[in-house]
Amino acid sequence: MAKHKHINVPTYLSNNFTSSFMTIFLPLFFIGSLVFIIKISALTASIQITFFEMVKLFSYNLPSILFYILPVSYLVAVVISLLRLSNDNELMALFALGSNANLIMKRFFLIASLFTILLLMLSLALMPKTKQQFKAFQQEKATQAQINISPSKLGQKFGDLFIYVKSKENEIMHNIVIYKKDKANTAKIFIAKKANFETKESLITLTLHDGSGYTFTKDALEEINYESMKVFQDLNSEAFTYNNIIDYWVGLSKLKNRKAKILFFIFISFIPIMGLYMVSAFSIINPRYNKNYAYYVLGGTTVMLFGIATILDKLGTPLILLTTIILIVLLGYALLKRNVLRYF
Repeated sequence: MAKHKHINVPTYLSNNFTSSFMTIFLPLFFIGSLVFIIKISALTASIQITFFEMVKLFSYNLPSILFYILPVSYLVAVVISLLRLSNDNELMALFALGSNANLIMKRFFLIASLFTILLLMLSLALMPKTKQQFKAFQQEKATQAQINISPSKLGQKFGDLFIYVKSKENEIMHNIVIYKKDKANTAKIFIAKKANFETKESLITLTLHDGSGYTFTKDALEEINYESMKVFQDLNSEAFTYNNIIDYWVGLSKLKNRKAKILFFIFISFIPIMGLYMVSAFSIINPRYNKNYAYYVLGGTTVMLFGIATILDKLGTPLILLTTIILIVLLGYALLKRNVLRYF
């Protein structure tokens, strides 16, 4: 006696979607990661970082990579999976067995909702945190660079002082020259035979030994000789200050050119829901009678949604955001109803 295998339709649709999603997500993720790795590598021109620190910096950029890749990957995966099922007549078989397009769309809408929740978490919670961690790392490395003075190299700075060192033995610098020019056009030069750095809590101390100093003004030249002189740099004055999520977004809302940034992220987060009905209206087809316009619609929808997001970033308000999302969803559902629901 032949055995009949029971097929769970929601699970079957999810499996088809997952395979299509991974096919498009992995290449896009690789490309996006490569772009950010190149960006991180550019930092090595000004600061020294280890491989472990490179990995840490990449992890700080990971939420941003995922945020921009996931919406596009979702829409492409929906189109690929629905077209594959249509062209293999599997959707027609499901419809003949009693399923309908509404049941199929409910499954994809559930997946879209999960993607939207994930994108909201990435953009509104994780990205503010990782962006601040990235800036804090840069600030920390810039501070460390102040005490990593290399011999025979021009243009090095300690605070607002330019430093030149002829030679260096372990932590002791020999034949050091320091130059400073303030707003009053007063130039100061300090020369020392030896110098070293000391760090205590948030204070860096540069100690000069056995040297002299010269102050040049428009009308006079002053000279001092010293056995020991200390120059202090407070790290707390340049330390990066963390904000919690609410303070972060409140702070951005007070900036004229950044106040609508949160609207941009919210709109992008809703792309899976907004684009679902629109692309599905042209992806569920009867291959014998319908032409395939799905990829053209996919491209146009993606460009349109990201274009609207850019406009909201500049001119948006919460009311405009809400109205736009609702109108796009209703437009997509109207197209789905006209092209699909009245037949299947």
